[in-house]
Amino acid sequence: MSDVVCVLGMMRTGTSLVAGILDRLGVRFGPEDQLLKANRANPTGFWEHRGIIALNDEILARLGGSWHSPPKRAKGWEGSAELADLRERAESLVRSDFPAGRWGWKDPRTCLTLPFWQLLVPGLRHVICVRRPIDTARSLERMPWAGRELSAPLEQALELWSRYTRDAIAATEGHPRLVVWYEDVLAGPRTEVARLAGFVHRAGALESSEVEGGIREFVQLRDQPPADLASEPEWPLHPAERLYRTLRSEGIAELLQ
Repeated sequence: MSDVVCVLGMMRTGTSLVAGILDRLGVRFGPEDQLLKANRANPTGFWEHRGIIALNDEILARLGGSWHSPPKRAKGWEGSAELADLRERAESLVRSDFPAGRWGWKDPRTCLTLPFWQLLVPGLRHVICVRRPIDTARSLERMPWAGRELSAPLEQALELWSRYTRDAIAATEGHPRLVVWYEDVLAGPRTEVARLAGFVHRAGALESSEVEGGIREFVQLRDQPPADLASEPEWPLHPAERLYRTLRSEGIAELLQ
């Protein structure tokens, strides 16, 4: 049974929140000097490995796209000869920065490139982070870099939310996965943290009051009020919101577990 976990989800959906919880549960995200530094946009940290980000960006570029312009992909693209050198680089990175043990990575771009990584890490476990799309889009819109990359940040973020979410769900079908709803982590952190701990075989870590208390304080730093959809009557008609509500429905939720 694999101890390697990949945190998936669109930017601003709580992937850093989940990665921070997993870090406190004992999952290692790589050498400290290889991780993105915390900043004002994300003061508690990202847990994103620079080398994995660079590889994901190059994969998307080779396929004719980018993180904000996801490419179309032919069936079996992940094993193509054109990506052989990137597979070698990825294997080398894993060997050098992630020795045997409980480790993982988090980069939203992986939603678009996951089949590539699944070839390299057999038995990979997946945590899919989902947050209400309008909250995700508004959070992304506030990021200074979003205006430089996106011509219409709010609308493009909603489209990207749908693509990233759909791709993450499709690529993890038949693989170990756990869906984590951002709103649920904030509303009931004890229950959601216990689900995460069990999924990564670290339930025993929560017996430590120091670990449990550290996670509780960390989650409290991320509390953000959700959008008031009642004040925006047109919003429930948006395709991204309809997809979110479908994913939240009982039947789909059972399927995703």
